[in-house]
Amino acid sequence: MTEIIVEKNAAARMRDGVLLYADVYRPADGKPRPVLLLRTPYNKEDAQTMNYAHPSWYARHGYVVVVQDTRGRWSSEGEFVPYGNEAEDGYDTIEWAAELPYSVPRVGMYGFSYCGAVQWQAATLRPPSLACISPGMIGSDSYQGKSYRNGAFSLALLQSWVLFTAQDTALRRGRTDWAAELGDYYSNIQSFYKKLPLASPPGPIRELAPYYEEWLEHPVRSDYWQAHSLRDRYDAIEVPALHLGGWYDVFVDGTIENFRGVRERGATAEAREGQRLVVEPWYHMPWSRYVGELDFGPNAANRIDELQLSWFDQWLKNREPYPAPAPVRYFRMGSNTWHDAEDWPPKGTTERSYYLRSESRANSINGDGTLSPDKPGDESPDVYVYHPSIAVPALGGRSGAVPDLTPMGPRNQLPVEVRNDVLVYTTAPLAEELAVVGEISLELYAATSAEDTDFVAKLVDVYPDGRAYNVAEGIVRASYRDGLAKRVPVPAGQVVRYELSLGPTAIAFGAGHSIRLDLASSLFPTYDRNPNRLIDPGKATEADFVAATQTVYHDRVRPSRLRLPVVTGEGGATGR
Repeated sequence: MTEIIVEKNAAARMRDGVLLYADVYRPADGKPRPVLLLRTPYNKEDAQTMNYAHPSWYARHGYVVVVQDTRGRWSSEGEFVPYGNEAEDGYDTIEWAAELPYSVPRVGMYGFSYCGAVQWQAATLRPPSLACISPGMIGSDSYQGKSYRNGAFSLALLQSWVLFTAQDTALRRGRTDWAAELGDYYSNIQSFYKKLPLASPPGPIRELAPYYEEWLEHPVRSDYWQAHSLRDRYDAIEVPALHLGGWYDVFVDGTIENFRGVRERGATAEAREGQRLVVEPWYHMPWSRYVGELDFGPNAANRIDELQLSWFDQWLKNREPYPAPAPVRYFRMGSNTWHDAEDWPPKGTTERSYYLRSESRANSINGDGTLSPDKPGDESPDVYVYHPSIAVPALGGRSGAVPDLTPMGPRNQLPVEVRNDVLVYTTAPLAEELAVVGEISLELYAATSAEDTDFVAKLVDVYPDGRAYNVAEGIVRASYRDGLAKRVPVPAGQVVRYELSLGPTAIAFGAGHSIRLDLASSLFPTYDRNPNRLIDPGKATEADFVAATQTVYHDRVRPSRLRLPVVTGEGGATGR
């Protein structure tokens, strides 16, 4: 067995004099090795081992592994400002690690979520010793898909994250009373989600995490958000990247956008040709074959470390993998099989429309809503009432980051589908398997009595025994229907055409299963409750809540439809 030397709290001085501390793991033989760098705000002692092997595992495979606390976190000096210093600090740390006496000056980075974002931030500055990265489960934009989605505030994700990060800041300042108070909020987080107004958080959050209020002060996509947006800087990336995503991860669409963006616009041929995308059936964490209420089988077991080791061996040790992997490898749920493709979306799909239909009313599973390949004729619309005080709860889905705190993964949707403020449209049972791979979208014709409101769509896989598991979801805040840079009130009662993305997925609906679309106007606490008023998310209180009457049209003039990319030509399933 390879013996490992561990050096604790190695100090790296940043360009402004701040010291950041890292633990260094390396083989004891003293031979120079390439470097793997993990920069984390979540404690270097932990090193994201919920999902990855311990750093010593990588060290035993011939690497110097550096795990650093980011600025203002745990052992490192400075003030923590999310993403504020990660580009420069990342650059300085990469070059510091490359110059260690036991290092070969070739550095690869890994880590997921925030630890994926810091890789991108550093890569935009083009540090000369950075050879490759492996960012897991991170988006493309600090506004769209992270802090907000189509105008709706990512409540559960951001509030749970702020409570967690603020606790370390409280302890660093010696405020154990604040840390205890934050812990109480954390343990009762479902009640915390309901506290309004959002922009008046408890004192410890206001003092320790002022960035939370800043996010709420910028409800439209503006220069504030573009400062840390990757999608605007793909042309600065010079390194190959292994993109790791999950079908139930909140950042899956951004992960895919990053892969495609650098592939098209990267600064070098090596970067453009060196992008690789792997999408598992997982949610944000932990990574396992067991996701929510479903078991995706042994093919979905967590083998990311072996995948990363091969990746780093290729780019840091010049060991070409054999056979060469495809640029895209994705897990198809339902059949629980792996598939390779040259790009995303894969070739061999055609768009198939399923039209929303009902003879009487589509309210709840007690209604008669259907999804049909046949276009509607003269049909009456479906009507429901949304009141934010009794918002439809999110059962599973694409939130983050901890499944017992935030709505994540596949769950049986029947408890919400019995509600009359949820419209339910279902196909007949399928005669044969139907594979859907790519972007899911909804063309929706709807009117509201309110000046602003939300529409939420959910794709659901209905099993022969009636269980109904969510597959993908999307939301649109009506006042953002013309773009994310401004809000425009909705004319009361006017029919508006909405384009609503449910994001990407890959699933085989089995024979005997049905495809279902659920429509509602809330997904709480994944997103904040729209008060049905044109009020900034941070300012709304219960006193601002008004009921909205929602009318969904599906007739020959206004044919609301679900659009699915259906596989018509197979690239072939492969093993793990």
